[in-house]
Amino acid sequence: MANDQAPSDYSEPFRIEGPVGNNALSYARRGPSPHLWVPSLVSGTLADVVPGDRVVFEDFDEHGTLQSCTGLAHIVATTWKGTPTVVMDNHNHAFYFWFEAFMTGHLQPGATLVHLDQHRDTRTPALAFDRASTLPDAFRYANFHLNVGNYIVPASQAELIDEILLVTGEDGLHNLTLAGRGNTILNIDLDFFAPEMSYVDVTLARRFIDAHVPSASLITVATSPFFIDQPRAIARLRELAGA
Repeated sequence: MANDQAPSDYSEPFRIEGPVGNNALSYARRGPSPHLWVPSLVSGTLADVVPGDRVVFEDFDEHGTLQSCTGLAHIVATTWKGTPTVVMDNHNHAFYFWFEAFMTGHLQPGATLVHLDQHRDTRTPALAFDRASTLPDAFRYANFHLNVGNYIVPASQAELIDEILLVTGEDGLHNLTLAGRGNTILNIDLDFFAPEMSYVDVTLARRFIDAHVPSASLITVATSPFFIDQPRAIARLRELAGA
């Protein structure tokens, strides 16, 4: 299913074609007609978070080698110790699920964001987001305008989120000032546990996450296939969640 036939939500998988969203990255260098796959959403448990066989992200690494990365078989809506949780491969999908939570009243505008990630993901996209938009608008925006590095700023500009705690290394794991605060999104990128982040104390990271899970209104988790091997990411997620 191509862009012009894409669904208005994640009920069906589809392809992203043309220089839009994540597919815009190195678009002219990746071949005659590069495209990416977006898996569908299922409700389940962490056992349903499994690798897929379609390329969901493609770009050149620091050595100039094209990396065609397969992601998850499905985006999975589940719970983590009772907290609603969505697990996805590419992190820009989180924007849609944040907006959905606001539209359903599960989150209130001005939410706090706790962002545990190797990267800040705070680049500014070319197009801002209108808070008066509909869910289908948010779906199109997340997939065709955002990428894995620029989905936080539009949520802030639309006043969906307010205070942001960015934790991109071990030092930030000591900051528990927002633990226990309601109306909070806990946003985890499993690339925080990639090999190059091996200096991070995993026990300390688990303690940080455990402190924020009980009071979070929503948890969004990305497996980031360009930055971490998917079986490794999934194994770490299950370990952290005690699944």
